[in-house]
Amino acid sequence: MTTNRGRKDVIRDRMAATGESYNVAARNLKAMKDTAATRAAVLTQRWTPAGSADVPCPCGSTCEPGEPCGHCHARHLHVKRYPGSVTDVEVWADRYECTGCSSSYTLTVRLAGRPWGVAETVVRGAGAEESVQATVFPGVMHPLLRAAAAEESADA
Repeated sequence: MTTNRGRKDVIRDRMAATGESYNVAARNLKAMKDTAATRAAVLTQRWTPAGSADVPCPCGSTCEPGEPCGHCHARHLHVKRYPGSVTDVEVWADRYECTGCSSSYTLTVRLAGRPWGVAETVVRGAGAEESVQATVFPGVMHPLLRAAAAEESADA
């Protein structure tokens, strides 16, 4: 177990090496501990969609490519994935687009073991009310939350 003094020394060493503020250096060190999870989340989100419904979807999970469109009877393809919740870090949203028209839809899926961030219970306000706060892994794009990397650049 690292002592608080040892942790502060490591953070200060990183500050000196990178020119980051104390808070940014501390967040980056915490994110480095989660590098395997961060890498998995980025790979879960960023992939190139399949060119047609004839080939398996490259998303790496079970999805339903090739569902017929109700408007033009062409096929929908899985084209994008992004975090689907602001507190549940294993919930993702899969976007499907039609190959023949502008029709699209989104499905919410739970990918157990592939979180897009870290959820923590924090105490807020004068009433000491507990709430869940999620922190997005660096490199993951969340439509409603700022990623850790974006927060770091805003703090600098």
